[in-house]
Amino acid sequence: MQRIPKGALSVARRLIFAAERFGEHEMANHAAAGAYAFLLSATPAVLLVLGIASALLSSSPAAIAGAERILAASLGALDVGDVVRGFFARPLAGFAAIIGMVSLVWAVRLLVVTVQRSFKVIWSEQIQKKSLAGGALSLALELAAIILVVALLAAAEAMRVFVGGLESSLGPAFGHLIGYSAGIAPSLILFTIVALSYWLIPGRRPRRKVAVWAAALCVIMYAVFSSLFRAFIAIERYDLLYGVIGNLILLLVNVYTFFSLYLYFAELAYVEEHLDALLFGRFGRLSLAAATSRLEGALFMEPDRLFRNFGREASLGTSVFEAGDTGESAYFVHRGRIGIFLSTADGEAKVAECGRGEIFGEMAYILGEARNATARAVEDSVLLELPPEVFETYIRSSAEASRKLISTLSERLKGTNSRLADASGPRREPRSEAPPEAE
Repeated sequence: MQRIPKGALSVARRLIFAAERFGEHEMANHAAAGAYAFLLSATPAVLLVLGIASALLSSSPAAIAGAERILAASLGALDVGDVVRGFFARPLAGFAAIIGMVSLVWAVRLLVVTVQRSFKVIWSEQIQKKSLAGGALSLALELAAIILVVALLAAAEAMRVFVGGLESSLGPAFGHLIGYSAGIAPSLILFTIVALSYWLIPGRRPRRKVAVWAAALCVIMYAVFSSLFRAFIAIERYDLLYGVIGNLILLLVNVYTFFSLYLYFAELAYVEEHLDALLFGRFGRLSLAAATSRLEGALFMEPDRLFRNFGREASLGTSVFEAGDTGESAYFVHRGRIGIFLSTADGEAKVAECGRGEIFGEMAYILGEARNATARAVEDSVLLELPPEVFETYIRSSAEASRKLISTLSERLKGTNSRLADASGPRREPRSEAPPEAE
């Protein structure tokens, strides 16, 4: 099999880890819930913006004509002229605005909770309970963000329609420039919101550059999908046959696809932040497997990154650490054998031996104490020295790793009990005194 270039290996590992986590976490269901919540929140937000517009612009015939062109472009074959003129002729009543605001608050909260729960699953976190004041402030910010997004998107669309009407008077070059600027405005808004959510929502925030490039990839992939979707799907035919229902179906497909990409690239951001732990978990499992596929072996059995960052050699007789040393790193035996020694009254005694695929030295991190034993190579060995953050993520993100750690600790405890029993010698029965002889 031809050797895969290192750059392609690096990209492939990240994409595979993200896809696996996307499936394991059932993010497709989370994407469906997010799309549903978005549609619920977008509708009252649009109505609220239109209500405000009806109050502010009802006296402007030019503004009403612009709104008519925008809605006609969205609703396809339906005649919306009378609807638009009637809507702006009778501004939204105060009570109706209150009802719309209540619906918007409920729908926005549903959307935000859906996204938060999705990120909790992705980042393996517990949802922190907020105080009443903190929850109210969070809700207000979320509500303002949704209204701002809808208003900005509506303004961008209005600008596009407006520029299209003035293109003949402005000149084709200037008109195309303004039209292009108005066209990319929604993508820039979307990118900003996605990047901020990737960076701010997780409790353990990723690096800003990771949030930014993940958001950029998300928006770019969504733009590619939208372009292909428009190229292969005859939207005009749906308009003609189904009208509003056809547009709604297409909107559902687009929104669901966006949320799927949004959550996939959130997984990819997590992978980028914890790549070492994920790569070590896969490498440790495959190194003990009886057989692996050629592709999987090429991707994960030669992780240069791990040995470059954490590799350590220990020749015969070399101490990895001594009893009483401070340190929280755990060690993985890739090749060779490491003996564990305890000091006794009779000198140093070997109490355990770790071979290929085993982890040792983790108790100092788990207990938060100094090393209670000495680890020494009993043959030439190659180790991976895992820092606390990598080891913790490895244990937390893998149920198999947690079970293996518990099993290892149990075996060690069993061995210690056995050695203590042997050291105490065979149990002696208490000697009974002979009964006094009868005189």
